[in-house]
Amino acid sequence: MPALHRAALEQARRDGGAAAAYACGCLLEQVLADALACPGAEHLAPVGQVGPAGPDVLAVLDELRLCCAELAALAADGGDLDRVPARTATHALLGRAAAVAAGLTDRLWSAPETVADPAGGALLRHATDWKTPECHAYDLADPDLTYRQAADWLAGHTRPRPVLVVGIRTGGSYLAPFWAAAVAAAGRTAAPWTTLRPLRLPGGITLPEAELDRLPTALPVGTLVVAVDDQPDTGDTARAVRAALVRRLPGRPEVLLASPGRLYRVGPGALRTIASVPPVHPGRERLWQLLAPADRPRLLARIRAAGVPLAADDRDLRVEPFRGPFLTRYPTGPGPAAPGPAGRPGGPHRISPRTTPFTVVGPAHTRHFRFAGTGAHGAQCAAALAEWGGPAPAFRYVDGYLVTDHEPGLRPLADGLPALDPAHRRQVLATVVRGWRSQQRLGDLGRVAPEAGYDPQDALRRALARLRDLVGGPLPVDEAWLRRHVPGHARLGGADGRLLRTSLPYSHQDWHWQLAPAGPPPEDPEGEPDGPPAVRRFGLDWVWGGAGRLESEVASFVVENGLTGEALADLRTALDDDAVFTGALRLGGEALLLNAKSWLRRCPAPGPGTAERIRSRLAELADRVAALS
Repeated sequence: MPALHRAALEQARRDGGAAAAYACGCLLEQVLADALACPGAEHLAPVGQVGPAGPDVLAVLDELRLCCAELAALAADGGDLDRVPARTATHALLGRAAAVAAGLTDRLWSAPETVADPAGGALLRHATDWKTPECHAYDLADPDLTYRQAADWLAGHTRPRPVLVVGIRTGGSYLAPFWAAAVAAAGRTAAPWTTLRPLRLPGGITLPEAELDRLPTALPVGTLVVAVDDQPDTGDTARAVRAALVRRLPGRPEVLLASPGRLYRVGPGALRTIASVPPVHPGRERLWQLLAPADRPRLLARIRAAGVPLAADDRDLRVEPFRGPFLTRYPTGPGPAAPGPAGRPGGPHRISPRTTPFTVVGPAHTRHFRFAGTGAHGAQCAAALAEWGGPAPAFRYVDGYLVTDHEPGLRPLADGLPALDPAHRRQVLATVVRGWRSQQRLGDLGRVAPEAGYDPQDALRRALARLRDLVGGPLPVDEAWLRRHVPGHARLGGADGRLLRTSLPYSHQDWHWQLAPAGPPPEDPEGEPDGPPAVRRFGLDWVWGGAGRLESEVASFVVENGLTGEALADLRTALDDDAVFTGALRLGGEALLLNAKSWLRRCPAPGPGTAERIRSRLAELADRVAALS
């Protein structure tokens, strides 16, 4: 079983509560559903079995969905898994479902008809990846309120209609069970709740035929379909799902879209809101609800209550936005608004604290607060980081935030490494490699087929085309450079065929790697007085990122930090894996891709100065990649 799935089970068992078990069950629901939707899944063994004596996978999925709805009702009522037999039976089901999911995905990666099929490959990557729903990561919500939202809306309609609940994965896997539980409590269930996975393929948004084929073939007269998902953006996904449901379900039923706090009518144009309630509990005073200037005393009180030491007098403290190195290098105007109840367009339905890290400055300590995810996902991320060691900075975990003490004297590794003596340089690079090995151990997502691949060249080509439009002019990377220095095919799982969870898409720039001053660290005052500088890597977590390979981590590190000559040779020795090292040098162009995606995502309207800095940095990275060839 992959390490991340095993850790999710362990987190649910440690917590012992209904909410943690619910989050784990919802994660496994989407993994199993994605795997079962893959072309070829039904041919692995009769009736979806994963082995000669294995369980019926569809039956396990049905049992898991029933369990998720029961846990949703418990969590919404403030109840808990307080009875040992119930808790034991729930955790046993989660363990069985995780084992079945792991076995099924392993076999699918060895099924040529699945891997070669565009939809099958996309579904299998979804099933293998570690998906965090928006309501636990950004666009925050209290998922349990979804039950009350559904119950109140159902009760407000005098003409009772049967309801079919359909979750839109990923968010729907975590939210639909609350609707399903409320519908069941009202005696309005038309058919068991289910989920669908829209796929964005070159031809547009499509839905897997295997899942559409399993929709009910008969429904009670007047059935209403409620599709459940995270907050919609463009509405394209909702419209595609509605069209598929109307086409495939009997009677062409009416379809509504539900998201935390909102219910929408879906038509060919913009979605129309027909009901709206707050998506979060108003009085819980979590950090992400207290970022408005007027809430400063309550924010500081909450920080103290969580056990983070602060000066006794609020007048000695300053709360400042944390404006990281990226925004310093590539300014795009005023920073984002505070993520409080009215912090973004859409009011309380767009709570996104990841965009507004902050710092508390005091007379003795300065502490940085960066949001990294709530609920069981956030807690699992924090537990993994605590076990990480190596370059992970020490932190506290409060209300979804990683709280790190400011370390004076930090300097970029790219600047400090060339000045180190050879022995200290080797020790620093060995620490970097130990961090990658921890990442492999803690973030393992399982093995993929050797023939499963991707096209780094085409991905960078498309990103550069968009970047040219963004900066309004030519870039210092042309098609000839691209063909010379970036491969057209690479193995999805790298040299060892294994995927790992990586935050690299959000933590690749060189400033993420820092060196602390030489000498004994504060946590070990008796340590070596004249040792190598300590290594820190910022941006390590499971919430932001995706599935990747070790070669990409190594490639980004080498290119971002400009390793050459003896430093590059020392890294090769520390890594002690020539296949990975050689593969990483071939993938150096991914450093350009990661940066291009960040500029596209975070610099929506760069001014002339920012556009020139983008071109300059791109040229610098391109020269480093060319030197590796």
